[in-house]
Amino acid sequence: MKKFPLGIQLFSVRDECKKDFKGTLSALAKLGYQGVEFALEYGGMTPDQLAAFLKELRLRCCGIHTSLDDLLAAGSISYQYAKALKSPYITTSCAGDVAKDWKGTIEKLKQAGQVAQSAGVAFTYHNHAPEFQMIEGQYALDMLYAATDPKTVKAELDTYWIKKGGADPAPYILKHKGRVPQIHLKDMDPADGSFTEVGAGLIDLPAVFQAAEKAGAQWMIYEQDRCKRPPLESAKITIENLRKAKLI
Repeated sequence: MKKFPLGIQLFSVRDECKKDFKGTLSALAKLGYQGVEFALEYGGMTPDQLAAFLKELRLRCCGIHTSLDDLLAAGSISYQYAKALKSPYITTSCAGDVAKDWKGTIEKLKQAGQVAQSAGVAFTYHNHAPEFQMIEGQYALDMLYAATDPKTVKAELDTYWIKKGGADPAPYILKHKGRVPQIHLKDMDPADGSFTEVGAGLIDLPAVFQAAEKAGAQWMIYEQDRCKRPPLESAKITIENLRKAKLI
């Protein structure tokens, strides 16, 4: 089985980053994470300063999550960071718009994909559970992918939210083969459906990794929206669980 590079979405350690951004990224690098995905927080550093810091830590930028408005503006700060950090992907989510004007949002996401392509970075859409509402006989997320060009609108599929939405993560990843460069690796506590460390929940991780390989994924990115223990401890447990399972 392919050994994917493992990144972490920094939203998982957001409070730690606010207190000590450099120290938190240094701790993640020491734990063995190979990449970081940013979410509107850059530690007060300029794009070039942050690029130099990542190089020092031997960390790669595996993505940048930002707002749709930011994505639609070619000269936005997110694109400046994406260029300096050599981010392969730039991402957004619009789950709140699913019940409002999903077709209108899809048109904006089409535009975002085109702007990102012109900026030299691939655009990926990050799902939550609302995208698994049925619209005209199909998942809202499938409607998005059916209506857009796979060259400009790709997927950052989230295993927890796929499960929460009522679908099975591994088959759903395979359903969008060739369009899923990033997987958000997130697990679900079988006791109450809450977030838990990867490998401590009910997500079938070997099946997800196998599907990701067949689908052509490039990065596995750990994210835990809320932790029941200190987030850096959760990040440590996750990477240890993946090593024990021989998935990384």
